[in-house]
Amino acid sequence: MSVPVRTESHGALRVIALNDPPTRNALGPLAADRLAEALVAAADDPDARLVMLTGDGGVFCSGAAIRAWESADGTGETLTDVGTELCELIERLPVPVVAALPGHAVGGGAELALAADWRIADPAAELRFVHTGFGLIPGFGGLARLELLAGRGRALELLATRAQIGAEEAARIGLADAVVPAADQLTWCLARAEAMQGSARGAVSALKHALWTGDERSAFLHVWPDRQLPDRLGS
Repeated sequence: MSVPVRTESHGALRVIALNDPPTRNALGPLAADRLAEALVAAADDPDARLVMLTGDGGVFCSGAAIRAWESADGTGETLTDVGTELCELIERLPVPVVAALPGHAVGGGAELALAADWRIADPAAELRFVHTGFGLIPGFGGLARLELLAGRGRALELLATRAQIGAEEAARIGLADAVVPAADQLTWCLARAEAMQGSARGAVSALKHALWTGDERSAFLHVWPDRQLPDRLGS
């Protein structure tokens, strides 16, 4: 059996790649489990400063493997619960996550990308919001994240029209942070990880928490005991 998730370490960068090209990296139960395990391992690694979440075979993720989830639970509860927990894990990870799209992110795959802190996309990549074409809506928390990034009206438009958003358009409306060719995405992430090396990991984690929850005061007080003062003023 192929391993549906591949991991690599590059200094402070941890690469986590969906690796099931025959299914175009569809998210089935096994892939979801392995992805969660890889994310937890990165969270527990004190040397990690950044996670690059990507996909092999020129695709980010083709969405949920619906038939596999139907076999596990015909009600849909397992799929929405597992998908929601996975996206919340990405949000709560103590290091930032870059969703690096070498190609398309479809349906639930687009929801995974929206849970990341940054998104970079190959010029030919698309975010495809196809849920309503299957008689569904986002089930991983993607509706709220899409509204947060693009606004309520735009979120409704993208989902109701089954929009396919190219990389340039995604960057223009705030769904992507940069357009980066797939061949250069690892280099981009390595540079971002290097730029963060001088920042305390705990402080960056607190930043993530404060930005997602809006609770800046608690995050500040959490890191206060570990503050690091310069030896002299002005240094």
